[in-house]
Amino acid sequence: MPQLNKMVKTFYVTLFSGKISEAEKILEKIKKNLNNESDAGYYDALYGIYYAYVNDDFESFVYKIWTDESLKKQRKKLAEEFEKKAKLPFTINPGFYRAWSDFLNMLHELPIPHKISQREPSQEDVVEEYPAH
Repeated sequence: MPQLNKMVKTFYVTLFSGKISEAEKILEKIKKNLNNESDAGYYDALYGIYYAYVNDDFESFVYKIWTDESLKKQRKKLAEEFEKKAKLPFTINPGFYRAWSDFLNMLHELPIPHKISQREPSQEDVVEEYPAH
């Protein structure tokens, strides 16, 4: 699993640095390395993170965890809950929950996603100094 964790972390760093094509290639390598039943769902979670990020789904959990301070503060607790869910005996696709737990546990080691750090404030984010009457 250490080799997988290293590849997954590289995937996130590459994705969040804006190297989308390279991240896609790493994701395919990860998929090839996930081949047993206990890994079921792991790739699906990674692909979901990838898909939400490249499609600018600002309402997705992957964006919210970076932008919502209350979620950031709950990161460890959320990771534990995902890990518990993955270990339940009748959980379908435990790898899905393990992938989210892994993501949350390595979040503090990842760069701030380029789409967030470069995002210009929208009209909703702008506070007018002198509002129009």
